[in-house]
Amino acid sequence: MNMSRRLLIYQLLLVAAVAALACLLFSVTQENLARLGVDSNFDFLFRRAGFEIGQSLIPFSADDSILRAFVVALLNTLVLAMAAIVCASMLGLALGLARLSGNWLLSRMALTYVEIFRNVPALLQIFFWYFVVLRTLPRSAHSTVLWDALVLNNRGLFLPGPADNAGAFVMAAAMLLAIGIAWAVGHWASLRRYQTGRSFPVLSVTLSILGGVPLLAAWGTGMQWEFPQAGRFGYGGGIVLLPEFLALVCGLSMYNATYISEIVRSSFSALPRGQLEAAESLGLSRQVAVRLVLLPQAMRIMIPPLTTVYLNLFKSTSLAAAIAYPEVTSVFVGTVNNLVGQPVTIMALTLVIYAFVSLCIALCLNWYQRRLALRGT
Repeated sequence: MNMSRRLLIYQLLLVAAVAALACLLFSVTQENLARLGVDSNFDFLFRRAGFEIGQSLIPFSADDSILRAFVVALLNTLVLAMAAIVCASMLGLALGLARLSGNWLLSRMALTYVEIFRNVPALLQIFFWYFVVLRTLPRSAHSTVLWDALVLNNRGLFLPGPADNAGAFVMAAAMLLAIGIAWAVGHWASLRRYQTGRSFPVLSVTLSILGGVPLLAAWGTGMQWEFPQAGRFGYGGGIVLLPEFLALVCGLSMYNATYISEIVRSSFSALPRGQLEAAESLGLSRQVAVRLVLLPQAMRIMIPPLTTVYLNLFKSTSLAAAIAYPEVTSVFVGTVNNLVGQPVTIMALTLVIYAFVSLCIALCLNWYQRRLALRGT
């Protein structure tokens, strides 16, 4: 028997052993739950929820099912994770480049930020933003109003938004279309630069597409916009970003940006210094050399550690339960578990969801890393 077949047999035996152990644990758990009189089915998902959720991307009321409440909580979790990842990435990139700056003051300020915020627990930073900053903002009667469109008070940030669900769907579809077009333009510009050496203003065109396509969709469909309006019990209308959401985005992004900045700094430092010297010898400015020469090479080094940071950030969204933001842990593990009393089933389903989303994030970043890899490596 050759070595490859022997290794295949060992792997099959290992898989069979793991499957047998999983079946044993499942059967033992089922027997213990039955002995204690605890239900282990998923029928509770179709019961009436009986509670409201403060923030939901889709219509939800207390008369809807627990399954719909779970979907609402999952969408809130994904939106929170995406917002925190984007903010942390932008802030981390800026801090990492500042660490590499020849300006002594700018470099030391970035270093001070990293050393302070990296050594303060994320939960404590979330508490600071929520209880010290956002909860102490003025009440609705003394709100800060900008351009009669943005309203900020201790109940959150109020923004203009579509007046109905159909408008929201159109805006979401238009944004997805804009992202697709922007990706296609970026891919075309990359191929064009590789074949001809001619650059293309990708950043400005991308920003124009992301802003222009949704606006054109809104104008073409005659969408009605709803602006924040002062009512009897405070402001309402438009899009509302709750203080809990803002505190979580600020806390998680500012904490994880410190790790991203170190990844950015170390990735650029790992590149041969001759890359920058060669770019400058061709007449490229420092900014153009960083964007077109150094950053694409540094990205190949950044992706693996960035994957770990993004996964940790997504799982850290469970800290939202500490300030009662309606995400998966708060709604499902907290409220729903108290209502139905099936902790094993609820915990198992929650674990599966977190694991599934984490695997999807890892798969996407691994795919992107393979695309960036040099051919033949």
